[in-house]
Amino acid sequence: MTASYAQGGRGGQGGRGGQAPASGAQDSKTVFYNMANSLGMLRGLQEEDSITTLEFWATGTMTSGGQTYKLTTVRGSFSYAVPGLRLDMTRAGADGKSQRVIEVVGGKYAWNETEPGLNATPVPATYHDRILRMWTVSPQGVVKQARAAGPNATVTAQGGNTIVTFPAPGVPETTMTVTLNPKNLIEKVESRTGTTSIETTYANFGELNDPDYRADVFFPRRITQRQGPVRLLDLTVTRTNTYNPYVIMPPPENVEKAGPAAK
Repeated sequence: MTASYAQGGRGGQGGRGGQAPASGAQDSKTVFYNMANSLGMLRGLQEEDSITTLEFWATGTMTSGGQTYKLTTVRGSFSYAVPGLRLDMTRAGADGKSQRVIEVVGGKYAWNETEPGLNATPVPATYHDRILRMWTVSPQGVVKQARAAGPNATVTAQGGNTIVTFPAPGVPETTMTVTLNPKNLIEKVESRTGTTSIETTYANFGELNDPDYRADVFFPRRITQRQGPVRLLDLTVTRTNTYNPYVIMPPPENVEKAGPAAK
């Protein structure tokens, strides 16, 4: 594991740094290592990926159904092995009224809840969008996707950056193109499904756990997702828990009976 830390730097970004890419393309194994190491994901003598679950808290905006909502609270809970993501949000519409919205994807299923784990409503048509969000909202998810793609990933160099392209495991007919800056931090990922492209960008990485709970795991303070001119998601992250918090999202019985989304 790299011993030195690069807090701050241009754009206020920090991370473990790793080795800067050479002028030519690196082999994928080295790139995968540097991607994970720059985020503090590798631990122990074997430098294994230590992140199985993760949570973040944020504020921001979300566009859904053609309407943009202000998000006054956001709690995102990831379980990368399931895989699953629960986004628990309080949003305000144009009328100023607050509404709690909980969107979940877990395994092969997608559903909504009124409270975490309660009153599930199946929404199988949203599965593809949510499982893609699961793997792209956090840079740790992007790293896991790249490593899972393994030999199917291609690596090129472009203008001092490293570009990694691969078919997204578990996301049908979707290709991800990841741009790494010279510090091996992910700047953006383009997810393309057919003719639909969603671009996710990350900025201002830092240690965002509470001061007495530091883990040297780095997360972006700003996350944005766009589909063309539409800003689907714009989050300002205020806090994280990277100590593998307890995160579960088992599909409720009525969700399983409704069946998974058709592929």
